[in-house]
Amino acid sequence: MAVRLLPARAARAACRRRSAPISASASPSAPSASASSPRAVAPDFSLACPHTGAAIHVFGVEHLTPQPHIGEWILRQRPSAVLVETAMGPEHGAAAGAVLRCGDRVADPTAAFYLRMFCQIGVTLQDFKEGDFTASPLWGQIQTGYNGEQLAYIGALAVGAPLVFADRPKAVTYQRLFAQCSAADFDAGYARAATANYRSFLGLPPAPYDPAALGATERVAMQEREAVMLGVAAQLCRNALPSAPLELGGAPASIALVAGSAHLPGLRHLWDSGLWRQLLSPGAAEADLAASPLLAAPAAPAAPESDPSYGLRRGLMAAMMKLSTTREVLADVERCLGPVPVAQQAVYDGVQEVYGSPRMQLACLPRDLLDRLVVGLPRGTSFEEVLAPLRAFRPSAGGPAYSEEMMMELRALNFELD
Repeated sequence: MAVRLLPARAARAACRRRSAPISASASPSAPSASASSPRAVAPDFSLACPHTGAAIHVFGVEHLTPQPHIGEWILRQRPSAVLVETAMGPEHGAAAGAVLRCGDRVADPTAAFYLRMFCQIGVTLQDFKEGDFTASPLWGQIQTGYNGEQLAYIGALAVGAPLVFADRPKAVTYQRLFAQCSAADFDAGYARAATANYRSFLGLPPAPYDPAALGATERVAMQEREAVMLGVAAQLCRNALPSAPLELGGAPASIALVAGSAHLPGLRHLWDSGLWRQLLSPGAAEADLAASPLLAAPAAPAAPESDPSYGLRRGLMAAMMKLSTTREVLADVERCLGPVPVAQQAVYDGVQEVYGSPRMQLACLPRDLLDRLVVGLPRGTSFEEVLAPLRAFRPSAGGPAYSEEMMMELRALNFELD
């Protein structure tokens, strides 16, 4: 029998291709030296703002990969504002609608360094402002050395457009995710992440977007944030965002929104259906975005050490996120939620061990995908039956998620799977 396992490195690469679904604020990464393949200089799609006619040009970005077409479009089209899902540092990501411009004082040293550097690049590109910014030799040099989001930052700062953080603060997302999702919800989210990773590993397209089938974790970690992004964009369309008044004497003609490519189907669905207004609440959508319940962090658990489900849910949440986010995001979650109480540590560690095993990932896959991965079984043997005990341990099936016996069994099987 042969089982094609998804290596950890491949899993991280797959999650980067799908976008990092949780991270809403991060310091820019070091420049990348690889180049992207040529792509038409156009947004993935555009949305029309009612009443004002302003256009929201939406770009999907693959986080941490070079995509110069986004910055190139900004430099050529010069939108009135550039909205980004990923903030340029902790201060920029502290509130939905926060604005960053050249000359702003930034306390975080890493963010301040990148802001100075990107603004200096923008000053050099200004030599070509009467024509085409992208004709600058400097642009030819930097477009293969920075990732797509960094080039969007540079483009916005070069043309004088405010760089607007469109997402909600990441701490709010982590806190809402943990407060609102049960162990079964995290287990189901883990299964969907494992399925998406293995589909990518096999070269299969992502599953079709189905808003009616979103799980609880996707609603909090993806859909709510997409509603916030559209709320910020809609206020900018009316030139009504308090943090970013545009000196235009009216509504802007166009703005750009740069978000992870995994958000594109949700953004389009929420806008076309108008559901983003309901999610934000009508008053927040039209007037005070800060009043939206989606931007409110829940109260911290009063006594997590005495909550029997706390360690279980923390372990399942971490296991789910390990399949779809970076180590930096996981570290942010730990800082935000705080350390696991000593009384809950054994449960947390046990869940991590069971859900960190390749077999648990395989146990969560649909039958058709599992059959593609497992070959060479003896006639009449079903690997789905072999995985049945693990499936029975899943909280979504009423199971406990881990046990000492299951941990020992998985340890004994490691030599078969490595």
